[in-house]
Amino acid sequence: MQRAAQNSISHNGIMLAQAKDSQMTIQEKYEAKRKMRHDAIDRFVADAVDRGDCADRMYWTLIYDFEHAAMTTNLQQLEEAGVRPQPAQTLNDEELLTSLWEIISALSDLGIFLVHSNHLTDRALYERLVDHILVESVRDLPPDSGVHEFIDLIGGGGPIEREIYQRCYASAEERAQFVKEYGFEITPKSPPSERDRDLPKPQYPQESQGTKG
Repeated sequence: MQRAAQNSISHNGIMLAQAKDSQMTIQEKYEAKRKMRHDAIDRFVADAVDRGDCADRMYWTLIYDFEHAAMTTNLQQLEEAGVRPQPAQTLNDEELLTSLWEIISALSDLGIFLVHSNHLTDRALYERLVDHILVESVRDLPPDSGVHEFIDLIGGGGPIEREIYQRCYASAEERAQFVKEYGFEITPKSPPSERDRDLPKPQYPQESQGTKG
Protein backbone atom coordinates (compact mmCIF):
# COMPACT_ATOMS: atom_id res chain seq x y z
CA MET A 1 0.00 0.00 0.00
CA GLN A 2 1.38 3.42 -0.99
CA ARG A 3 1.27 6.41 1.40
CA ALA A 4 0.59 9.98 0.47
CA ALA A 5 3.71 12.05 -0.18
CA GLN A 6 3.07 14.35 2.75
CA ASN A 7 3.53 11.43 5.17
CA SER A 8 6.94 10.43 3.82
CA ILE A 9 8.90 12.71 6.17
CA SER A 10 7.07 12.50 9.47
CA HIS A 11 6.55 8.72 9.13
CA ASN A 12 9.73 7.84 7.23
CA GLY A 13 10.81 5.26 9.80
CA ILE A 14 7.44 3.51 9.63
CA MET A 15 7.53 3.52 5.83
CA LEU A 16 10.99 1.97 5.75
CA ALA A 17 9.93 -0.73 8.22
CA GLN A 18 6.85 -1.52 6.15
CA ALA A 19 8.85 -1.58 2.93
CA LYS A 20 11.39 -3.92 4.49
CA ASP A 21 8.63 -6.20 5.77
CA SER A 22 6.93 -6.31 2.37
CA GLN A 23 10.20 -7.40 0.76
CA MET A 24 10.98 -10.15 3.28
CA THR A 25 10.98 -13.66 1.89
CA ILE A 26 8.87 -16.26 3.64
CA GLN A 27 12.02 -17.83 5.09
CA GLU A 28 13.08 -14.47 6.50
CA LYS A 29 9.65 -14.08 8.08
CA TYR A 30 9.88 -17.55 9.59
CA GLU A 31 13.35 -16.76 10.95
CA ALA A 32 12.03 -13.56 12.52
CA LYS A 33 9.25 -15.55 14.18
CA ARG A 34 11.74 -18.13 15.43
CA LYS A 35 13.89 -15.39 16.95
CA MET A 36 10.90 -13.73 18.58
CA ARG A 37 9.84 -17.05 20.08
CA HIS A 38 13.36 -17.89 21.24
CA ASP A 39 13.86 -14.47 22.84
CA ALA A 40 10.47 -14.59 24.59
CA ILE A 41 11.22 -18.01 26.05
CA ASP A 42 14.63 -16.75 27.18
CA ARG A 43 12.90 -13.93 29.06
CA PHE A 44 10.46 -16.34 30.72
CA VAL A 45 13.34 -18.52 31.89
CA ALA A 46 15.37 -15.54 33.13
CA ASP A 47 12.40 -14.15 35.04
CA ALA A 48 11.78 -17.58 36.57
CA VAL A 49 15.40 -17.77 37.72
CA ASP A 50 15.12 -14.32 39.30
CA ARG A 51 12.01 -15.42 41.19
CA GLY A 52 13.49 -18.73 42.22
CA ASP A 53 10.75 -20.44 40.22
CA CYS A 54 10.89 -23.43 37.85
CA ALA A 55 13.49 -22.63 35.18
CA ASP A 56 12.88 -25.65 32.94
CA ARG A 57 13.03 -24.37 29.36
CA MET A 58 10.62 -26.98 28.02
CA TYR A 59 8.02 -25.86 30.55
CA TRP A 60 8.32 -22.21 29.51
CA THR A 61 8.33 -23.20 25.85
CA LEU A 62 4.92 -24.81 26.35
CA ILE A 63 3.70 -21.75 28.26
CA TYR A 64 4.75 -19.48 25.42
CA ASP A 65 3.44 -21.70 22.61
CA PHE A 66 0.00 -22.26 24.10
CA GLU A 67 -0.61 -19.06 26.04
CA HIS A 68 1.51 -16.18 24.73
CA ALA A 69 2.28 -16.66 21.03
CA ALA A 70 0.43 -14.26 18.75
CA MET A 71 -2.92 -15.35 17.35
CA THR A 72 -3.51 -15.93 13.65
CA THR A 73 -5.38 -18.38 11.42
CA ASN A 74 -4.06 -21.18 9.24
CA LEU A 75 -5.53 -19.28 6.29
CA GLN A 76 -3.38 -16.26 7.12
CA GLN A 77 -0.35 -18.52 7.49
CA LEU A 78 -1.01 -20.05 4.07
CA GLU A 79 -1.44 -16.65 2.45
CA GLU A 80 1.82 -15.54 4.04
CA ALA A 81 3.49 -18.50 2.31
CA GLY A 82 1.92 -17.52 -1.02
CA VAL A 83 -0.97 -20.02 -1.00
CA ARG A 84 -4.31 -18.23 -1.49
CA PRO A 85 -7.26 -20.64 -1.65
CA GLN A 86 -10.18 -19.49 -3.77
CA PRO A 87 -13.85 -20.12 -2.94
CA ALA A 88 -14.84 -23.65 -3.95
CA GLN A 89 -17.68 -22.44 -6.14
CA THR A 90 -15.23 -20.58 -8.38
CA LEU A 91 -13.21 -23.72 -9.17
CA ASN A 92 -13.95 -26.64 -11.45
CA ASP A 93 -13.16 -30.14 -10.22
CA GLU A 94 -9.63 -30.22 -11.67
CA GLU A 95 -8.74 -26.78 -10.32
CA LEU A 96 -10.17 -27.64 -6.93
CA LEU A 97 -8.18 -30.88 -6.69
CA THR A 98 -4.95 -29.04 -7.55
CA SER A 99 -5.68 -26.34 -4.98
CA LEU A 100 -6.64 -28.92 -2.34
CA TRP A 101 -3.30 -30.69 -2.57
CA GLU A 102 -1.49 -27.37 -2.60
CA ILE A 103 -3.22 -26.55 0.70
CA ILE A 104 -2.46 -29.98 2.17
CA SER A 105 1.22 -29.69 1.22
CA ALA A 106 1.51 -26.15 2.58
CA LEU A 107 -0.14 -27.18 5.84
CA SER A 108 2.35 -30.01 6.25
CA ASP A 109 5.18 -27.48 5.79
CA LEU A 110 3.67 -25.67 8.79
CA GLY A 111 3.59 -28.89 10.81
CA ILE A 112 -0.16 -29.40 10.36
CA PHE A 113 -1.44 -32.77 9.17
CA LEU A 114 -4.86 -34.16 8.22
CA VAL A 115 -6.23 -37.52 9.37
CA HIS A 116 -9.45 -39.40 8.58
CA SER A 117 -10.32 -37.58 5.36
CA ASN A 118 -11.45 -40.52 3.19
CA HIS A 119 -15.15 -40.13 3.96
CA LEU A 120 -15.13 -36.66 2.37
CA THR A 121 -15.14 -35.97 -1.35
CA ASP A 122 -12.47 -33.59 -2.63
CA ARG A 123 -14.97 -30.74 -2.81
CA ALA A 124 -16.43 -31.44 0.63
CA LEU A 125 -12.94 -31.53 2.17
CA TYR A 126 -11.90 -28.35 0.39
CA GLU A 127 -15.02 -26.50 1.56
CA ARG A 128 -14.61 -27.71 5.12
CA LEU A 129 -10.99 -26.58 5.20
CA VAL A 130 -11.37 -23.21 3.51
CA ASP A 131 -14.73 -22.19 4.96
CA HIS A 132 -14.35 -23.50 8.50
CA ILE A 133 -11.12 -25.09 9.74
CA LEU A 134 -8.56 -22.72 8.24
CA VAL A 135 -10.30 -19.60 9.58
CA GLU A 136 -10.25 -20.75 13.22
CA SER A 137 -7.92 -18.87 15.56
CA VAL A 138 -4.59 -20.58 16.25
CA ARG A 139 -1.24 -19.65 17.78
CA ASP A 140 1.25 -18.33 15.23
CA LEU A 141 4.17 -20.72 15.68
CA PRO A 142 6.94 -20.93 13.07
CA PRO A 143 7.61 -24.19 11.22
CA ASP A 144 10.10 -26.53 12.90
CA SER A 145 9.00 -25.31 16.33
CA GLY A 146 8.69 -28.91 17.48
CA VAL A 147 4.88 -28.76 17.50
CA HIS A 148 2.83 -31.01 15.21
CA GLU A 149 -0.89 -30.41 14.88
CA PHE A 150 -3.28 -33.05 13.61
CA ILE A 151 -6.67 -32.10 12.20
CA ASP A 152 -9.05 -35.01 12.57
CA LEU A 153 -11.73 -34.66 9.90
CA ILE A 154 -14.10 -36.91 11.81
CA GLY A 155 -14.14 -34.53 14.73
CA GLY A 156 -15.70 -35.36 18.09
CA GLY A 157 -16.84 -38.65 19.54
CA GLY A 158 -20.60 -38.33 19.19
CA PRO A 159 -22.97 -40.79 17.52
CA ILE A 160 -22.50 -39.35 14.03
CA GLU A 161 -18.71 -39.43 14.34
CA ARG A 162 -18.78 -43.00 15.68
CA GLU A 163 -20.92 -44.07 12.72
CA ILE A 164 -18.53 -42.45 10.24
CA TYR A 165 -15.58 -44.18 11.86
CA GLN A 166 -17.29 -47.57 11.89
CA ARG A 167 -18.41 -47.30 8.27
CA CYS A 168 -15.18 -46.01 6.76
CA TYR A 169 -12.22 -46.63 9.04
CA ALA A 170 -12.75 -49.30 11.70
CA SER A 171 -10.84 -52.57 11.54
CA ALA A 172 -12.61 -55.91 11.95
CA GLU A 173 -11.47 -56.01 15.58
CA GLU A 174 -12.79 -52.51 16.21
CA ARG A 175 -16.15 -53.37 14.63
CA ALA A 176 -16.41 -56.48 16.80
CA GLN A 177 -15.65 -54.41 19.89
CA PHE A 178 -18.30 -51.88 18.83
CA VAL A 179 -20.93 -54.63 18.55
CA LYS A 180 -19.92 -55.92 21.98
CA GLU A 181 -20.29 -52.47 23.54
CA TYR A 182 -23.37 -51.17 21.74
CA GLY A 183 -25.24 -54.34 20.75
CA PHE A 184 -25.57 -53.56 17.04
CA GLU A 185 -23.39 -53.42 13.95
CA ILE A 186 -22.80 -50.59 11.52
CA THR A 187 -22.17 -52.02 8.07
CA PRO A 188 -18.87 -50.82 6.60
CA LYS A 189 -18.78 -49.25 3.17
CA SER A 190 -16.11 -48.02 0.83
CA PRO A 191 -15.44 -44.29 1.34
CA PRO A 192 -15.47 -41.93 -1.66
CA SER A 193 -11.70 -41.44 -1.41
CA GLU A 194 -8.50 -43.30 -0.52
CA ARG A 195 -6.73 -39.99 0.07
CA ASP A 196 -5.41 -40.76 3.55
CA ARG A 197 -2.70 -43.10 2.29
CA ASP A 198 -1.18 -40.21 0.30
CA LEU A 199 -1.46 -37.51 2.96
CA PRO A 200 1.83 -36.07 4.25
CA LYS A 201 3.02 -37.49 7.56
CA PRO A 202 5.34 -35.87 10.10
CA GLN A 203 8.96 -36.88 9.82
CA TYR A 204 10.42 -37.84 13.17
CA PRO A 205 14.16 -38.16 13.78
CA GLN A 206 15.38 -41.73 13.83
CA GLU A 207 16.40 -43.06 17.25
CA SER A 208 19.35 -44.74 15.57
CA GLN A 209 20.72 -41.28 14.84
CA GLY A 210 20.84 -40.52 18.53
CA THR A 211 17.81 -38.26 18.61
CA LYS A 212 14.41 -38.68 20.15
CA GLY A 213 11.24 -38.24 18.13
